Amino acid sequence: MDVADCRTQFNKFHDNIKLKEENEILKVKRDIIFKKLNEKLPEQTDYEFSVFNQGSYAMYTGIKPLDDDYDIDVGLYFEMSKDDVDPIAAKKWILNVLEGHTKDVKIKKPCVTVTYEAGYHVDVTVYAANNSDGKVYLAKGKPSSKVEDKYWDESNPKDLIKTIKEYSSDENDRKQFRRVVRYLKRWKDNKFISVNGKPTGIALTSCVYHWLDIQKETDPFDGKTTYKDLDALINIVTNMISKFVNEYVLVDGEYKFMPRLKVYLPVDPKPELFEKMTSKQMKTFKEKLEDLLASLEEAKGKTDPTEAAEILQKQFEDDFPIPTKQSTGKKAMAAAVITSSESASERG
Repeated sequence: MDVADCRTQFNKFHDNIKLKEENEILKVKRDIIFKKLNEKLPEQTDYEFSVFNQGSYAMYTGIKPLDDDYDIDVGLYFEMSKDDVDPIAAKKWILNVLEGHTKDVKIKKPCVTVTYEAGYHVDVTVYAANNSDGKVYLAKGKPSSKVEDKYWDESNPKDLIKTIKEYSSDENDRKQFRRVVRYLKRWKDNKFISVNGKPTGIALTSCVYHWLDIQKETDPFDGKTTYKDLDALINIVTNMISKFVNEYVLVDGEYKFMPRLKVYLPVDPKPELFEKMTSKQMKTFKEKLEDLLASLEEAKGKTDPTEAAEILQKQFEDDFPIPTKQSTGKKAMAAAVITSSESASERG
């Protein structure tokens, strides 16, 4: 029995959610920030620096935000040691340069954020990149933070970008990897309304990086390779669920066995990326993954692409298109005619 793989719908879904690298508005705002930093930072410090893109935009795994609040991540590598500069003082260099660029420029715990009225904000992170141990450190904390919350934290954004971008030596395998990351990010945004308990994009990206088995098939006659994204989603969600382990933890004053998933950033210092999720949040996460898997498998079992797409849209919302019965029916009729003709030819 043929099954509906919804290949056309997944392609359209991906086009609907993908953050295009060539997005002109993002480029303009990024370039303005770059220009200001390059021109004005030398007035704040004698340390040499370099500016670079980071985050999902740089890793080619970005998606369009549901709330139209576009987040652009900019990194600053300073040729300085963390032992020589206070992290808050380093952030104030950035604040002094960018303050007044918009009405809302603030120092936050991991970065300096420039917010635009049009629904865009730029996060500028500060790194000390010339340390005796050869490591790179990120400035953490706000001026109002407690002393223990103002510190330099080991981080390797350039290594992370390179690792994710170079997921595979096969270009088309990399493309499926990126598509699957985007699918899960959109699912996450749809299914987790509150910020609290929502898995982060980099945590899901790391899950796919570590546990996805690329799903494709090659025709033995013409050598054409077909990528099967529905199968890839089933594969990664199945693997994620299988990685949960039960931990005996205290919940609401009572010890219980609760499921927990752990995934590590693929570059040093390799932090555990679900660490901040509570036991209850992790239980909800697993239940939502199980619901997603059930829908994916149910959709795969359908022969009608319309019925399969209707099931998938409940997980991915309106960005996932549903073909009309008429169009899928015509395709089915055309396929039947071709099959009938081929059979007649073989009989002849």
